[in-house]
Amino acid sequence: MRRPAGQRPAPRRHHRLRWLVLVLVLLAALATIVVVELTSPVLNLARGTPAISSLLQQTPAQTTRIYDRQGRLIARLHGPIDRINATSAQIPGFMKQATVAIEDRRFYADFHGLDLHGIVRAAITDLETGRPAQGASTITQQYVKNAYLSDSGTLRRKVQEAILAWELTDRWSKDRILTAYLNTVYYGQGAYGVQAAAQTFFHESVSRLTLAQAALLAGLPQDPNGYSPIYAPDDALARRNVVLVNMAAQGYITLAQATAAERTPLHVYRSPESGDSTQAAWFIDYVTAQLVARYGATEVFEGGLRVYTTLDMRLQRDALRAMKETLPSGPAGALVSIDPRTGFIRAMTTTLDPRKVQFDLAFQAHRQLGSAMKPFALTAAIEQGADPATTYYTSEPLSIPLPFGQIWDVSTFDHTYAGRINLVQATWRSDNTVFAQLAMDVGARNIVRVAHAAGITSPLKAYPSIVLGSEAVSPLEVADAYATFADLGVRHAPQAIARIVYPDGRTTVAKVRGVRAIPAGVAYVVDQILAGNTRFGTAAAMPSYYTGVAAGKTGTTENSADAWFCGFDPLLATAVWMGYPQAEIAMPGVQGATYCVPIWGRYYEMVFGSRKVADFARPGTMPHYRTWLGHYSVSGHAPATVPTSGPTTAPATAPTTGAPPAAPTQQPTAPAPTVAPPTTAPTVAPSP
Repeated sequence: MRRPAGQRPAPRRHHRLRWLVLVLVLLAALATIVVVELTSPVLNLARGTPAISSLLQQTPAQTTRIYDRQGRLIARLHGPIDRINATSAQIPGFMKQATVAIEDRRFYADFHGLDLHGIVRAAITDLETGRPAQGASTITQQYVKNAYLSDSGTLRRKVQEAILAWELTDRWSKDRILTAYLNTVYYGQGAYGVQAAAQTFFHESVSRLTLAQAALLAGLPQDPNGYSPIYAPDDALARRNVVLVNMAAQGYITLAQATAAERTPLHVYRSPESGDSTQAAWFIDYVTAQLVARYGATEVFEGGLRVYTTLDMRLQRDALRAMKETLPSGPAGALVSIDPRTGFIRAMTTTLDPRKVQFDLAFQAHRQLGSAMKPFALTAAIEQGADPATTYYTSEPLSIPLPFGQIWDVSTFDHTYAGRINLVQATWRSDNTVFAQLAMDVGARNIVRVAHAAGITSPLKAYPSIVLGSEAVSPLEVADAYATFADLGVRHAPQAIARIVYPDGRTTVAKVRGVRAIPAGVAYVVDQILAGNTRFGTAAAMPSYYTGVAAGKTGTTENSADAWFCGFDPLLATAVWMGYPQAEIAMPGVQGATYCVPIWGRYYEMVFGSRKVADFARPGTMPHYRTWLGHYSVSGHAPATVPTSGPTTAPATAPTTGAPPAAPTQQPTAPAPTVAPPTTAPTVAPSP
């Protein structure tokens, strides 16, 4: 029978060709399951496929998150991949449904992780066009490719992908595979995984995503750049709506839900929520360095750790505010606060911009401590039996002979002298000449020993000038050393990390260990003298800013290149420094009392306010004093009259440019502390 003119022959050969292609492709995909000849080309392609058991032991890179003590996110650490794994329970059902609807509608009914219809369709397209076709990969295959294989489009890789997908389906449930896929797929903007994507685009946890947000994310993996809601918002919106239509067509949501979600604006962010990373930048650097030293860079930037630190972001913000509102233009400031009872760092900040300066003044900078070193000499003297109330020295210009024929010329900061005064008065005056003599009597090695035991970790040369703060130290170690005084002589090493939670749920908790560094009674006496210093001494301006429990010591170096106030109460010890970070540049008119005392006082007023802080607890054992007969000292009762050379009022050290006053205009007349110092405040002006 002849066919009519113009009628084309039935495409039987083409049908036979399609069946032949189907058989060949299936053989390739199932090469490890069926028995084939050793010389089979498919088996050759399958050779080199890694064992699924070994691949499942690999852990994809995950982002490490850093939190403050209240659990608030302050930083994210990651390499090229920003990924945070989410559990199946954390991922909303419509996030999973949206992904299946747009990526692999046959996911729950596929053949061992393979889409046979898609394979045949892609193979026919390959044959007809002469180039590889896309779209034959299931969610299972995409997960295998993302997690374990290279992204090359070679035939060998596709066969390996099919083999591993088959084996994975035999081991894992569909929900586990889908969850793993959602944790590894790339969504753009550096975000790998749906949790990182949710935080990047919406600043929300994945568990809080709305239907419209989930649909937007589900549409991104096919082309993260082309559908970017940041750079191609119109295309992203259209793609999101396609996802919603597909979800409705496949019965996951109603048409009414789809329509309502389509009306929702995108409202996306350009980058992940940074928390308080800028205000805590220096502390984060400190924590990161500790983590890398402990675990290595790979574990820190790819291990998905959850690091709960000791930082209190409220105190951090208060510290920065107090410095910025008090310091003049030019010099920088640094502040470190430590909980004396644990060693936990509660604040660590500087006024430098972390985006411009890669150097942390709080723990990397080392500057001379000035007179804030004197309490360690006072401690050494009390340990040796000196009663600070009855041990007298003469305040006068000195030329002290040293070994090898050297002469140490010593004068006070303001060149005023008080004559015969005891160690309490000398501490409040911060009298250099008295403490130079004290250093000669107690021994420089003992001063260094006390300082190191209290928490100063920098090397210190055992020269007599150590008592005047001639050696360089960091604010962090000074805060730690003064925290030892605050805890009645028990030293806790500074700690920045309270707890680390690993991806598998294991937890490491910081151990709090205190070591007795100074006898409790000795520390208590020093505390009382330093408390008096905030009323009668170089820090006498303190009540103008903070009226709660306060003890501490100012420090000013030669030419006023560095200024300090290091103070504490039983709950918090804080070191404040100011100066020029690039070099030791003089700050005319600046002393430790000029700006550092007001910074400390304003900061503590913000931290404690009207909160009642208990005073230092008197220990059961107090120091045992003995007759102190040092080479330079004179023991006995107070002289009948105290020389009054120099001014009788506290110095007004604040410059006339609006800086806070360094001290009241009249010396206070309140009674002195109850550790047997004189019954009245010194009648001469203190020096910083």
